[in-house]
Amino acid sequence: AVVSTQSTGMVEGLSMIVRSDVVRDVSRETVTEIAKMMPRELYKIVIQCVVGNKVQARAEVKPLRKDVTKALYGGDKTRAMKLLARQREGKKKLKDSAVVKVPKTVFRKF
Repeated sequence: AVVSTQSTGMVEGLSMIVRSDVVRDVSRETVTEIAKMMPRELYKIVIQCVVGNKVQARAEVKPLRKDVTKALYGGDKTRAMKLLARQREGKKKLKDSAVVKVPKTVFRKF
């Protein structure tokens, strides 16, 4: 079983040898534990456990959200829509250039 993230690819330090009849259970447990230990970022982090070319388990770390419409209340909705669209564009740009750093505590646990 190899754990990988979509932006950084495979993380070799988290590879392990597992019996084929318990691969799904072990991979599901491993992925959920790693997802709990990963810090939240401004973009979504996807963690997958892969055996061969087949994804056995998948977990997501939810992104942090900044409330860009907090200062706005009532009135015209177009301003709020504009701010949310700018936030989406910024997150898309950030996701393209982001590198996920796996904390050392994850390596110590496994």
